[in-house]
Amino acid sequence: MFAVGIRMTVRIDTTSERSETVVSVSGRLEGVGVQELMRECHSIEGEFVLDLTGVRSAAPEGIVAIRELVSRSAALRGVSPFMRLLLAADPPGGASP
Repeated sequence: MFAVGIRMTVRIDTTSERSETVVSVSGRLEGVGVQELMRECHSIEGEFVLDLTGVRSAAPEGIVAIRELVSRSAALRGVSPFMRLLLAADPPGGASP
């Protein structure tokens, strides 16, 4: 699945690896791509893996979406040190997620 404007910003693929569902995200997670990621993940029943290996950047709404998916049962894979910092930081306004 692709979210496109003038150029591709994010690619979202869902696969089965062994006995788990894996949602792989590549590119820049922003705008319409965040909506597509949420739609894709909400269609999965039960636990799944969210593979962020290919994520190059994420807008604030992308970070919020990842946090929400983790709270709903997603396990993270391939999280870069930079993305870990973004996910651990307080959201704008200083409120905890």
